[in-house]
Amino acid sequence: MFTKYELVAIYEALAELHPSTQTQFKDGVKLKVSDLSDKVLRLINEKESDTHDD
Repeated sequence: MFTKYELVAIYEALAELHPSTQTQFKDGVKLKVSDLSDKVLRLINEKESDTHDD
């Protein structure tokens, strides 16, 4: 799995792309940069909450 710092680097790189940029895979699945950014941000927040739970 990714570390928090790797996820932040991915999130920042995605922020440089236009939010409506998307890709389509061979099986027809489409993925927008904005959707991926949202998922990465959720993972970052989950990692933060995991490290702060005592």
